[in-house]
Amino acid sequence: MNSSAFKSQRLYSIDALRGVAALAIVVWHWQHFFGISGTWMAGWNRGMEPFYIWLKPLYEYGWAAVDLFFAVSGFVFYWLYLEPVATREISPGRFALQRFSRLYPIYFLTLIVAAVLQYLFHHATGSYFIFDANDWQHFVRSLFLVQQWVPPDEMQSFNGPAWAVSIEVMLYLIFFAGAWLKVRGPLPAAIMVLIGFVIFPWEGQIARGISAFFMGALVFYAARSLAAKPNAKAITISVAVAALLAWIVAVVEVYLGPIGSVIRNAPAPIMHFFTDNFGRNEYQLFMYGWILVVSPLTLLTLALHEDVFGARYERLSYLGDISYSTYMIHFCMQLGLALIALKLGWTPNDFMSGLAMLGFYVVMILLGALSYKYFERPMQALIRGKFTKPALAKGT
Repeated sequence: MNSSAFKSQRLYSIDALRGVAALAIVVWHWQHFFGISGTWMAGWNRGMEPFYIWLKPLYEYGWAAVDLFFAVSGFVFYWLYLEPVATREISPGRFALQRFSRLYPIYFLTLIVAAVLQYLFHHATGSYFIFDANDWQHFVRSLFLVQQWVPPDEMQSFNGPAWAVSIEVMLYLIFFAGAWLKVRGPLPAAIMVLIGFVIFPWEGQIARGISAFFMGALVFYAARSLAAKPNAKAITISVAVAALLAWIVAVVEVYLGPIGSVIRNAPAPIMHFFTDNFGRNEYQLFMYGWILVVSPLTLLTLALHEDVFGARYERLSYLGDISYSTYMIHFCMQLGLALIALKLGWTPNDFMSGLAMLGFYVVMILLGALSYKYFERPMQALIRGKFTKPALAKGT
């Protein structure tokens, strides 16, 4: 792989960021426990969830951690794969094999587990758990990892969080095509970010993936350029301060809402300017700020800090190693617990304690670690060993 862009062959902080994002999404999905009976508990609200006052940003906006996944993927793929693909060091077959062997084993296993558990839940309650698009058409599309984009479909099915994996596969195809055709540089990446925002009103999930992935690519170009400058350390500190300020503004906005309040109470011309040019709802405004400001500044800070200052986050990077496992497993765990709750008469309130959440995280991380070590890595080696031929291994 071409890792000459940075001193290190691996940026551990970027892996750690992916792991933290996976853990954050579980907080967002904790609300699923309000639906363990097949219908949502009357009068539920987020304030009932564990540690709400401390985790409010994640309970309210934890879903946006998926966009960090996309951004990290864009950064990493441009760093490690752009030049090897462009120079034909990596062939289409080798690239596809590497991606398939990494993604598909645990994806397929959790799809089957979720399908079986959803059937059992439907049999017991007459409804599906959280995600309703559990018909055979969605199952077939899910088998081929195209459920969110052939045709464009924002409905989630079976193991619902897997929608992001489907979008990732689309992004890999777009990336590989561009790299193979040697469409490189910040300008094409910036155009793709713009395309993502243009299509956002019509297809939000695909748009989020495109915008965030290619924003990650722009961060790669920026990090590579800034790290080579004589005053790289001063630049890194400045970027870190900007990222910290962005996070402070974001967190303060979640707790106090000053920006949204100012816009809503501004004179009509100002309010209309924002709604007409930046979206008619706070969701769109948030996405613009998250994908264009907070997420890239965070990614750029970590990349520069590790490369320029030589910082190492090897221990935290293990969260990144198992992030895909925990992401794919956590909804299946919730579905299994919902079935147990039906049998034992548990209610949503039984899951609203801090102890319940901590226990869930411990089990999820343990299962993720076991899956990564004893299932995903062996399956990855098996698939690559079975299908890799000498010519393929050379990238021809």
